[in-house]
Amino acid sequence: MFHLRKYHGERVQSLTYDDGKNPFSVGIISPGEYEFGAIKKEVTTVTSGIISVWIEGEEQWKDYKPFETFTIPDHKNFKYKVNETSSYICFYK
Repeated sequence: MFHLRKYHGERVQSLTYDDGKNPFSVGIISPGEYEFGAIKKEVTTVTSGIISVWIEGEEQWKDYKPFETFTIPDHKNFKYKVNETSSYICFYK
């Protein structure tokens, strides 16, 4: 049910909960730029810091601040860029 995932040399970590109905994760991102791929649609809300997001097919990066939400479509690559340690909660649809 719980999985701790570590990415990019442990600079991005997320704790995922999956009960088979409403999976989600909470995560912390250290300063840097990171690339990922979404399997399912991801609906993410920033909880601290600022996360700059680029989504495959988009022309520009967009900044998200605490309590702002963005959506990554399923089967899309995306990048995060952060200048200070930031956090988020992500729901998988």
